Amino acid sequence: MYPMLKEGVSVGTFNHEDSETTRYYMENADGDTFEISRRLCDALLDADGTKPLDLPDKGRSILPVLKKRGIVRTSRFVRDEGIFNRFILFPISNKLQNGSLACKAINAVLPVVSVLIFVIGVYRMLSGGVKIGSDFNWWIYYVFFAASLALHEAGHLIAGLACRYIISDTGILLLGILPIGAYVAYEEREDAEKLEKIQFSLAGIEVNLLLAGVCLLTAMQYEPLSSTLLSTACVNVILAGLNLLPVSGLDGEAALSALCEVNSISETAKKWLFNKKRRKKLLHSGLPGYARLCGFAFIFLSKMLLWLFIGFEVTSAFFAVILP
Repeated sequence: MYPMLKEGVSVGTFNHEDSETTRYYMENADGDTFEISRRLCDALLDADGTKPLDLPDKGRSILPVLKKRGIVRTSRFVRDEGIFNRFILFPISNKLQNGSLACKAINAVLPVVSVLIFVIGVYRMLSGGVKIGSDFNWWIYYVFFAASLALHEAGHLIAGLACRYIISDTGILLLGILPIGAYVAYEEREDAEKLEKIQFSLAGIEVNLLLAGVCLLTAMQYEPLSSTLLSTACVNVILAGLNLLPVSGLDGEAALSALCEVNSISETAKKWLFNKKRRKKLLHSGLPGYARLCGFAFIFLSKMLLWLFIGFEVTSAFFAVILP
């Protein structure tokens, strides 16, 4: 991979008090600051992982120094805090950061089109329009499942670019070295509107609903793959439902936090549930207080629901392997 700036790195200009000459600097995530040339500053500002550094010899001579000082990375494997890591599949070019017209158009119609196609697909299925074939193709199913995960993140990517979020890369989320999902690394605009934040959070879910509807409608037209397509539709509905849970790190929590204009609705729920004074305040504020308390309780318990589902799926897969 070509060089790209690490998270937390700053590149910019400064002036000494007794001079009007513009100088250039780079600062790593640890706060170490280094004065640099204008050409290197411009090259670093353009370092997005999609092309070599715009320097003599394509920056090969300076690259070891930049890596040692924690300014750039060239490895696709990224170590995060704790047991979670990332593998970068696609660095996002700086040219796309302002949002293309295509991304804006897709993002604008996605909420309506996804729900409409999903509702039509469910209606046609319930009205008896699907003839289920007897053959189930596991290989095609796994390809469709992987595509569903990738397109879920593509929905976030398109929404982020349409809303002019700063998106650095997208790739695979790892538990140690085991792939457990996908991600889009982004930096939210400080002046982003509430609806933009909500749409960015829900875009992946909308894509899952769209895929579920497309699978249902396609299953009616092609019977040999109907059972495989129906299973894929069910998986996309499950993915959408799980991501709607208000659990920290999931899309539902991000959307609800944006709606309530708080940093984290799950953290807010904990504060109100486990603080005696706040609980009493809710209990003494009538029906609205009881409703808020129930909502906070559901938010807190939703994490348990998620882990119960994961445990059920892991147990089911285990017995499916060991039992004939």
